[in-house]
Amino acid sequence: MMPLRLRQLLAVAILVALVFLLLGVVVGPLLGQFRSGQEQIDDLEQRLAVYQRLIAELPAQEERLAELKRENPLSRLLLAESRPALAGAELQQLVGRLVGETGAQLVSTQIVTTSDGGAPVPSVGLKVHMRGETDQMVRLLYALAWHEPLLLVENVVVLSNPRVDMQRFRRAEDLKAVPSLDVTFDLKGFIAAGGTP
Repeated sequence: MMPLRLRQLLAVAILVALVFLLLGVVVGPLLGQFRSGQEQIDDLEQRLAVYQRLIAELPAQEERLAELKRENPLSRLLLAESRPALAGAELQQLVGRLVGETGAQLVSTQIVTTSDGGAPVPSVGLKVHMRGETDQMVRLLYALAWHEPLLLVENVVVLSNPRVDMQRFRRAEDLKAVPSLDVTFDLKGFIAAGGTP
């Protein structure tokens, strides 16, 4: 048989072990739950602060949206005419003016139908044939690149003008100033969909 003192110590040790086991099984998960709950609360408080800031900015953002809708920033990039035939004529006049300003010769312009059925903004195209010098071509391309409404230049073909080669065989007094470059390119402008520019 065990002495009483040893039994008491063993009972106290078992009791302490049971208390620690109870703390580990019950209190540990509760403490972990509390910590994760606190993290969720912190996360939700941060979200709430963001949402409150967004709500405070909402009237200003709605006002800015209404202002942008009134200004319609796309309208400055579109041709004034909303019908393809009229927009093509407007584009022809524009090209004629720009080519004339550079000092080059406009040989011809032809309205080309563009079939971009899936395009968000309909377009109208021109096939342009002109004659000029290199510096005139550079000035024209620069003017087209920075022009409003937006114009896209595609399929540029620059050739030496065959009339310049033929002039070598003529006398100097018969020579006229013949441009050295023969240039063709496609030009595309955009029009408003639905007939509203």
